[in-house]
Amino acid sequence: MTALTIRPSLLDDDIASAFEREKSLFMARNEERCSHLLVRFGPDEADEKFAVSVAFTLDEARNWHQVKATVPFAELRREDGPDRGLISAFAELDEGISAARIARLFAPLSVVQRMAGARRD
Repeated sequence: MTALTIRPSLLDDDIASAFEREKSLFMARNEERCSHLLVRFGPDEADEKFAVSVAFTLDEARNWHQVKATVPFAELRREDGPDRGLISAFAELDEGISAARIARLFAPLSVVQRMAGARRD
């Protein structure tokens, strides 16, 4: 799912199509890793950078996590196109999801999980 939080006039056709392409690739890469995934994008508070944030869950318990990445608008309007900046931003978001997955693996067990692990059938 994607939430639009940007004035369409800030995105020309090249930026919009590059964003959609990179977002689709990102969603496909994370489809199996995240049970729920929401991409939001828009200008940052200073209107100088293009911000992309991703809210996601890693299991059906729906414990939500969020990661963010920004790209300066000047980087998106480079002569060689917006691809480099957007690829970098989505790679940063991938790393954030990976970090959340690793942190979850090493998180302390809850009381219920400890009790279930000690039970012998």
